[in-house]
Amino acid sequence: MNTTEVKRIAELARLEFTDEQIESFTRDFEKIVQYISVIEQTDMTGVEPMASVSDQPVIPRTDVAGESLPTADALSNAPKKNEAFFKVPKVLG
Repeated sequence: MNTTEVKRIAELARLEFTDEQIESFTRDFEKIVQYISVIEQTDMTGVEPMASVSDQPVIPRTDVAGESLPTADALSNAPKKNEAFFKVPKVLG
């Protein structure tokens, strides 16, 4: 992980940081990547994949309609919008 990659991640997340913060994040990310490489070296022979860390069954909650967020509040942090909708790039399949 280098400063260019950290700056690109910040840009994608629409975050702004000082050069000092970028340097700090770069060091932190490098430590995380090193730790992951240690985990990857762990012998997992005979360990079954898990769907959950809990033995408790997952009981879905009832889907109940409630009060909606006002449109103005929902759009308040959108980078591109009009009066009632989020504006996004066209996606053609």
